[in-house]
Amino acid sequence: MREYRLALILILALVLALRTVPYASAQYWFQSGAYGGLSSQYNSGASGYIETVYPQYLNNGSYGFWIGETLSNNAFIQVGYEITNSSGYYPQECSPSSCNGSTYITAGYPTWFWEYFPANYNGTNFYGGIGSNDSVGTNGTFNRYYFVLNGSSWDFYFNKQLIGTANVGTESSGINSPAAYAELANTNTNQNFMYKVMFKNISYYKNGVPYLLEKGYAYIGYGRNSNTSLSNTYGVKEVNNRANFFEVGSGLPVVANGSLLWNNLYRLNISSQYGNSTGSGYYSTFSEAHFSVPKSVVVGNGTRAYFVGWAGRGPGAYTGPSNSSSVAISGNISETALWDVQYYVNATSDYGNVSGGGWYDSGSIATISIDKTLINFSNGTREIFSGWNSGQPSSSISIAVNKPENISAEWTRQYFLGLTTQYGKGSGEGWYNSGSSVDISLSQTLFNQTNSSAIAFYSWGGEYNESNTTVVMNGPVYLTAIFNKEYAARLYPQNEEGQYLHNVTFYLSNGDSGTEFLLFSGKQYRVVSAEYKGTRMNLNYSLNISSLKSFYLKLPVYNLNISATSMLNAPLNASAYVSFSNGSSSYIYLGRNGTSMIRNVTFGKVSGYMKYGFITEAFSSTGKSEVKVVFITFDMLVLIIAVIAAMALGLLLHSRAMRNKI
Repeated sequence: MREYRLALILILALVLALRTVPYASAQYWFQSGAYGGLSSQYNSGASGYIETVYPQYLNNGSYGFWIGETLSNNAFIQVGYEITNSSGYYPQECSPSSCNGSTYITAGYPTWFWEYFPANYNGTNFYGGIGSNDSVGTNGTFNRYYFVLNGSSWDFYFNKQLIGTANVGTESSGINSPAAYAELANTNTNQNFMYKVMFKNISYYKNGVPYLLEKGYAYIGYGRNSNTSLSNTYGVKEVNNRANFFEVGSGLPVVANGSLLWNNLYRLNISSQYGNSTGSGYYSTFSEAHFSVPKSVVVGNGTRAYFVGWAGRGPGAYTGPSNSSSVAISGNISETALWDVQYYVNATSDYGNVSGGGWYDSGSIATISIDKTLINFSNGTREIFSGWNSGQPSSSISIAVNKPENISAEWTRQYFLGLTTQYGKGSGEGWYNSGSSVDISLSQTLFNQTNSSAIAFYSWGGEYNESNTTVVMNGPVYLTAIFNKEYAARLYPQNEEGQYLHNVTFYLSNGDSGTEFLLFSGKQYRVVSAEYKGTRMNLNYSLNISSLKSFYLKLPVYNLNISATSMLNAPLNASAYVSFSNGSSSYIYLGRNGTSMIRNVTFGKVSGYMKYGFITEAFSSTGKSEVKVVFITFDMLVLIIAVIAAMALGLLLHSRAMRNKI
């Protein structure tokens, strides 16, 4: 009865963590779980393992799963994890003076928390800390939550990680015992479904030493300030008759408060690095305890463990190869499962058959091989084995297996390039990698050539106009060389006066140059330019031929007259320095007639100067314009001076006559 009364005192003090706003008194804090007996009083901390179970779906309120207790001065501390029904930002840490930081928590996902209430505190504010979103491990794992006295303060831990500390004015639990509870808080309904969550190994500390709770008592009730008109439907049950191992949640028995959940004597501890082991728990003296582990366990992607035996310690312990065995309990026994690790070699190929894949012991050698290295498809397509993704080119390889391996055959796609020709021989036919560039050519491009015609290469299948060209292999390619009739075209250059010009080179739009060409019948060509006397002249003549044909093409080349006269139009035997558009120059003497002709001047463009006596005059011309320079000669200068003098004398005589009249 004393233990029962102490439990009721503890129950009245418990409040769920993370209450950031006050709630009306009509709210409920449904609680269920276990608390310790007399031997756990006057402790300096408590510890336990809580299973992570999520997501939990709530209509309202929040779930909490925690280890906590009331202390000697009526302060209260707890640590565990909480699942909210509302996503949002929550304060990371709060004290009576302020809150610091914030963290985002997703509805239905767990976060660790620690919390305390000062002595005799009756408010609803949250004092403690909250972890990050989804911070308590993967679904189905067990995590350790504990608090322990450190000097005058209480430290809170999650899996050996210090997550908070608080000084609440006392260093002992007094007559109170630790409790491990599930709680539906801040709600007004008992209809939320709580998935079963397991607790195990609830302990208490004395002088820094942990002790398992020898006895555990059930509690199903309400938190402080709850409205108790709704029944608490969240039950508690011992798991598989294992001491200090119980579960809470919906659909479990709603047992009487204070009923005994476990009373252990000796413990069988089953330890296994892999798989789900059975048999751990507390057993009565001389009882038989069965324990087992799977024969193999997949522990990761491409990794598994094989059971090889048990290593037992304690009175009557078992050491041997059977994965399922039993022992007679006469004291504490520890059984440790021993495992070997294997890795999976996943050997694959898009083509052919690969052998050598499978499970291998760590450190062993795997031999991987493929039965085909060439796969032919229809229409000029095939795949060539080019090696393994590990970089080894051989069709059979050996690898040391120290981790999971994904070995895949790599293939190179190839396409066929086919060439067909009626004349000569094509070069470049064969198989090529996809995307590669291939040079193709013909051994000969002209046949049956005469002075007036020939049969000539026209194109590769109408796609490539050059006999020597490059083909990009983006698929199978089949090309046929097309040959057409060519006829001779002879181009005769003329100046603007129709006179024949020598040493002229014509340039066609297809890149050919000269004065005689072989041109395909029916195809239009353009004469784009001509070169004469070192000067390139742009042209625009069209050529279309169906037989031997001559073309007479006029060029912008002119015959220029150059002359020199006096002001009285008398011819002068001047000398001229002439510069042409191609950079050349010449001296010309005009002779007694004062004139000369410069033949075949490109663009009719000249510049320079003429000299007569001591007088020099510059000139320039473009096109058909004649060059004519007029000089002021010496005799003309004397005549001008005489005329000016006569006019001056006449003015003087006239002036004197006027004065005599006056």
